[in-house]
Amino acid sequence: MRTPTRSASRRPAGRLQILPWVIAVSALAWSMSMRLEMASYNHELVARQVAIVEGRDSTLGGHPSAGRHCEPCPRCVQGSMATQLKTADATPDPRAVTFVLVATMNANNGPRVAALLASVQKYIEKDKSAVHTLLAVVPDAELRWWELAASALGDQPAFKVGVLAESAVLHSGVEALKRAAPKTSRRETRGTGYRVQMLLKLGVAEHVPTDFYVTFDCDVVLARPMHLGDLVRTDENGALRAVTQGRMGGPHASRWLSSSLDAFFGTTAGSAQRKGGVDGSHDCRVGNLMHTLGVTPAVMSKHGAVATLERLERRAAEEGKRGWAEYLFSALEDGLDWTEYGLYAAGTCLDGSFSRYHVVDPSVRLYDAALQEDGSKFMDPKVMNEAFGPNPFVVLQSIGGSDATSAADALYSHLGNPAVEATR
Repeated sequence: MRTPTRSASRRPAGRLQILPWVIAVSALAWSMSMRLEMASYNHELVARQVAIVEGRDSTLGGHPSAGRHCEPCPRCVQGSMATQLKTADATPDPRAVTFVLVATMNANNGPRVAALLASVQKYIEKDKSAVHTLLAVVPDAELRWWELAASALGDQPAFKVGVLAESAVLHSGVEALKRAAPKTSRRETRGTGYRVQMLLKLGVAEHVPTDFYVTFDCDVVLARPMHLGDLVRTDENGALRAVTQGRMGGPHASRWLSSSLDAFFGTTAGSAQRKGGVDGSHDCRVGNLMHTLGVTPAVMSKHGAVATLERLERRAAEEGKRGWAEYLFSALEDGLDWTEYGLYAAGTCLDGSFSRYHVVDPSVRLYDAALQEDGSKFMDPKVMNEAFGPNPFVVLQSIGGSDATSAADALYSHLGNPAVEATR
C-alpha cells in the first residue's frame, strides 16, 4: 500500500524502455556474494497436488480449493515454494525474517529492483544474517523471467531466494477477482492491480518460512546494515515481537482503517459500529489503530496475518462468498476502502494479538514518513543523507514523485559499488 499524494512526473518513455531481462542483468552485477537455492515450480505443483489428494494438505482452510476438488493446474496449487528451499546453511535464529517483494515487470520496477538488490548486497550481514529468505511474489505470466533474474544471483550462505506465483496465494485467480469488482475497476484511476498487491501481502503469510516477514515494493531499499534484533526483538519473557512504524500517516489513513475494521463485520461503511465491533474488550477504535502499523515496508507476524485471514474467511462464508479475497473485492463495490495494513491492524486488534506480536517503540521508525509520502524530496542530497542511517529502510515511491532514472542517480552514492566502473 502506498500513500497517494501527487502524480509522478512523466519522463520521456525512451529513457525507461527496458526488456524484462534487465533484472537479471542488473542482479548479475551484484552476484559475487549471493546464493540461490531455487525450488522447481513444476515440483511445487506436483508436490502440492499429491499432498491434497492424499489428504496431507494443512494450509488455511478458507481457500475454495483447499483439500478438495483440486484441478491439476497452477491456480489450484496450495502451499509454499519458500518451504521447498534448502535451509541447512541459513540462520536458525528465530529473529530472522523473510523479505517479501510483491512486484511485476515493467519499465519503472526493473531499475528499482536493481537498487533493492544492491542495498541487500551491501547491508545484509554474511554471518548471523537477519534475513532468512528473500521471496518474490509475481504474476504467473512473469514467473520464468523472475526465476531467470534469481538464477543470476551468485553464491552466498546469508539467505535463500524464492519465487512464488500469484496463483499460489490467490487461488481464485487475479482476473476473477477483478471481474468481481467491475465498478471499482472503472472508478479507481490506478485500476485494481494495486488492490491485488495488497491481498498478496496478506495471503503470502501462509508461504513464509519464518515467524515474521517484511513487505516490500520495488521502491524500497535498505538504508543501513541489518542486524539480528533490529526488526524482531526478544522481550523479557523470551517472546518474539516485531517493531512497527508506530503510526499510519497520510490524509486517507482514518478512512482506510475505518473501512478495514468494517470489513470484519460487513461490506458497508459503519458495519463495525452497528455490530458492536468498535468498543469491544480490545478497544479497536480507529484512533487506536492509527498507532500500530505504518505502510510498506512493514514487519508482520505470519501467525497474526493467517489469523486475520481466517477471521475474514468466516465473514466471507456468512456473506455467501467463495473466499476472503472475493469477499474483500465485493466490499470494494459497496464502498469499503480497505488496505492490507488496515486489515492486519484491525484483525490483530480484534483478537487481542497485536501487542503479543508487536512492540511500538517511539524511538524507532522503519522509514522516513516525510520522504515516503513526498518522493520529490529525494532530489535533495541533504534529505537523502539524513535518510540513510537512522532508519532501516528508505522509500522512493513513484506515486510520490520519483522516477526510476532519477531515483537511481539519487541512490547511487549510497548504494553504488566503487569496484564497478562505468564508461560514459
